[in-house]
Amino acid sequence: MVVQVVLGESELNHLTSCCKGLEGLLEWLDSIDRRPGLAELDVRLAGLPVNVEELRKHIGYAEDGYQRNVLKKNENYELVAISWTPGQATPIHDHMGSDCAFLIVEGTSTETIYVTNSEGFAVPQSVRTYAAGEVCASSEPDIHRISNEESCELINLHVYTPPLSEFGIYQPAE
Repeated sequence: MVVQVVLGESELNHLTSCCKGLEGLLEWLDSIDRRPGLAELDVRLAGLPVNVEELRKHIGYAEDGYQRNVLKKNENYELVAISWTPGQATPIHDHMGSDCAFLIVEGTSTETIYVTNSEGFAVPQSVRTYAAGEVCASSEPDIHRISNEESCELINLHVYTPPLSEFGIYQPAE
């Protein structure tokens, strides 16, 4: 189960005043007036300084599933801090119509890549872990699951282009 919380404008202003990296990312995203590409997002997210202590004050964690903390959304992008406690995971999903790049802000993120079999069930193809500071990118047709397999909390900063409006959920093959 996913919980979604949208930050208010005053909360976002406070967060960006304390986190110049996020402020700069949002200024760039707002200035380009188009859908940014994954290569551009990778460059912008790699090495992005994030004030983790301040970010934690503005996000939460779901008891079951994971939490999407929407920082800002417009017609070209959606910036979301997604948070997981140990053992939480997304469903197996795609990003129908959107690309996504994300920075691992804190913790270790596990991405499992899937393909569908002839019956339409998801079959795992590969698994990769990403440490804090690394960037992961997923294009529209990719099918994956993001999980927190570690014993500490996980925070990823996701940029969806355009904003995530649809996605497919897949059942695992038995």
